[in-house]
Amino acid sequence: MADDPQTSRGARANRSHRKRTSPLVYLIPIVIVALGIGLFLFLRNGDVDLPIIGDDRDDTVPAFSFRVTKATGVATSEGAEAESLNAQAADVGEEVTPVLDELYTAAFLDPGNWRDGDYEQVWGFFTDDARPAAEAAVETLTLGTTAGDIYETVQPDKSTLSYTVLFDPESSPDSLVVRVSFSALGERTDGTYTQIVSVGQLFMDDLGGWKVTAFDVEREDHETEPPAPAPSTTPSA
Repeated sequence: MADDPQTSRGARANRSHRKRTSPLVYLIPIVIVALGIGLFLFLRNGDVDLPIIGDDRDDTVPAFSFRVTKATGVATSEGAEAESLNAQAADVGEEVTPVLDELYTAAFLDPGNWRDGDYEQVWGFFTDDARPAAEAAVETLTLGTTAGDIYETVQPDKSTLSYTVLFDPESSPDSLVVRVSFSALGERTDGTYTQIVSVGQLFMDDLGGWKVTAFDVEREDHETEPPAPAPSTTPSA
């Protein structure tokens, strides 16, 4: 029996339609390759950090500020009024405290620094003469170069400063000694906790901005209990 000519034409048309490929099949790979090349050139020429997929670490820098317990003015010449110098010393303390807040945040609290053991930001708080000694004491003055392998999180605890400000014969602040007691709670990667403690003295001069000229600091870290859980806010039945 002969094929129906109309049916044959329909079958050929269907086969022709199935063989026809959408231009998108060829266009999509070209677009993907072009985007990949553009992204490579952008990252090579720019300073861009992309998040790693699956990396859920928290790099938030915790808020921190020292509490000032005392500020004392010391005259380097006779005739200065102690009460007036103490008031001026308190003003100096208000000026310097934010600098030390930043220093200790960079040294102990900023995950962007301690996770990688990179404390370049810290050394800018020291004079050029003091910087080599500070870098040599990195394990004392910071959380340490291997802190990223040890700690999961670090949160500030109660920390205090006291100032002794030396005034020149014109009653202008010449230099100061800062007694520092810094504390933070570190949660270790093994689930234990460390009380991170840095105590000692910083010697600072105003050199177009207050900077550390010398230091006498030590660490008194010790293992501690985990923090008490926050009280529940759910109302009782």
